[in-house]
Amino acid sequence: MKLSRRKKQPKKVYTDDASVLGENTPTFHDLMTLADGIEVSSTEIYVSPSGFTKTYYVTGLPSTIHFGYLNRFFHIGADVHVSIHVEPADSTLAISKRTKMMTKLEAEILAEQKAGTNKAIAFYQQEYQLLEKEREELRLGIERLFYTTIIFAVSSPNREEFLSACERIEREGFEGFMIRQAYQEHDLGFRSVAPIGENLLRHPIEMTSSALANAFPFTNSRFSHEYGIPIGIDWSSGHLNRYDPWHEKLANSNMIIIGTSGAGKSYLVKGLVARGAAFGIRFVIIDYEGEYTAVVKALGGASIRINERSPYRMNPFELEEEEEKLQDGTIHRFVDVKEKISEMERFIVSMAHLHAADRLDAYNVAVINTLLQTLYEKDFRFTSDPESLYESRDSWERNANGDRLILRVKRQQPCFSDFFAKLEQQAETDPRLEELVMRLRRFQKGGTEGMFDCYSNVELSDAPIIHFDLSSLPEKSHARRLGMQVTFEWVLEKFIKKNVHIKKCVVSDETQKMLELEDTARFIEDVFRRIRKRSGAAVAASQDFRKFADNEFGRAIVQNSATKVLLRQDKNDKAAVMEVFGLEEREFDDLVGYRKGMGRWWAGGEVFYNVLNSFSEEEQLFSTTFVQSEHQLALHRDRVMTR
Repeated sequence: MKLSRRKKQPKKVYTDDASVLGENTPTFHDLMTLADGIEVSSTEIYVSPSGFTKTYYVTGLPSTIHFGYLNRFFHIGADVHVSIHVEPADSTLAISKRTKMMTKLEAEILAEQKAGTNKAIAFYQQEYQLLEKEREELRLGIERLFYTTIIFAVSSPNREEFLSACERIEREGFEGFMIRQAYQEHDLGFRSVAPIGENLLRHPIEMTSSALANAFPFTNSRFSHEYGIPIGIDWSSGHLNRYDPWHEKLANSNMIIIGTSGAGKSYLVKGLVARGAAFGIRFVIIDYEGEYTAVVKALGGASIRINERSPYRMNPFELEEEEEKLQDGTIHRFVDVKEKISEMERFIVSMAHLHAADRLDAYNVAVINTLLQTLYEKDFRFTSDPESLYESRDSWERNANGDRLILRVKRQQPCFSDFFAKLEQQAETDPRLEELVMRLRRFQKGGTEGMFDCYSNVELSDAPIIHFDLSSLPEKSHARRLGMQVTFEWVLEKFIKKNVHIKKCVVSDETQKMLELEDTARFIEDVFRRIRKRSGAAVAASQDFRKFADNEFGRAIVQNSATKVLLRQDKNDKAAVMEVFGLEEREFDDLVGYRKGMGRWWAGGEVFYNVLNSFSEEEQLFSTTFVQSEHQLALHRDRVMTR
């Protein structure tokens, strides 16, 4: 029997089929053979058993776009596939087109001026300026133009979820975007997204190269801190962000938060404090406006209100022993008397300048230093030995709290009256000190601003958060700024210098208030440096960046903070923010459009984007908006219902 061999047929390549991109690329038919069936209608596609699909395309972009602006498409409650089809455009034609549009706008402006209405002139002028800028950038090659088709398909196996997502797109849309449904073209739209990715649904829009680049989230997939405080979600990737102020990649643990009013500055700080306390970090909050009382009490913290009627008193002249961890792991305790004398010298000079325009001369400053040195080292006999702060008892006594027996007690500390008495005594024979005495008299006990001439009766408890509320101190008399300085001095002695094994953080809200005077500005910069030196963390929050940018000590705080957070910014601060933070113009323009809680984080050389998402219980504590919009109330109801 004769056997015949069947001739092998050459492999067929469908080069004429527009749906075939290559020899091994699946066709629409190939994909459908994996499904039980497909039903295409004018409004949607049903693929069994995968579910329902509807396609949309973008016909217009917002006037201002920020990095990763297409990411919002992925948060509608269903699966979303986005395809971007890009073709280069002829820049020459684009320049000619913009020139014609500018000519038309010029005619419209002249017509408005002749008619005397002037209703639309501002709008026409703004449009003219935008077109002129685009034309110039295209002419110089700074920008290129592309025809771009943006298509996204919404899919879900659940009919209710699918309809809800589509309704959200069609009724609410995305802020600034113009979107259309691919009516009677859903089969073309389905083939235009992954995995086929053919550009069959051709509805291109003009896009510049920068707008196109911002569509792609070219950033770290996630921030490198694997452990630490959960600070929110990276909106460019959807990942949970954690932040560790003591991470080995950070030069120090200091942070500065800058945002315009309503940008979510206090909201973010409260989130950091509340979640950080859960991770064992102890916080001290110096609250200029009194915004943190509710969240502190809710978290089991201690809130101390400072004013003339308050029973709480703090003595800035107090001296405490300091702890230092040596290389072998042992704890060395000592008293830095020299540093305390320098601190009190700056403090008294600052007090003398509060109500006077002219500064003290070198002689007065030298006398202050000499009197302080005599007070601490000779009168009170303090040395570097911690035992010099105590005196022994012959028998056991109970401590002030009555909870333990002790053989030694803390010696009485100096206060402002002790210094002022020495100054008055020397001024009796030295007329050059008479003006200094007059300047400082009001700060003596019984004077109009003498509330800090006292002995301390405040002891730091083991509460996770200690809150000092300065809001009831009068601001016009500088008492609140002085109270802020006294509180910082006291916190440094009682909190920062002790317990080196504990993670500690000092939060200063409305820090820009300390930058308004040279002495307090110098002081607050020194405080941040001293906290950094002792491995603590300091957080400065402010809504007035200009005061930081225009002040050498403010700039030093910014530059020496390893973590910088920029929330929504004011357009008037553009030049200053770009210069200090080294931003490009487009990066700043993105910041102007940020919503509440959205921030650009710079931490140890890494840049990432974060939005603090709070639970419903947290929202009530973190928010300073007492009257909420109907949209906010609806979001709150949705959160409660989903729990």
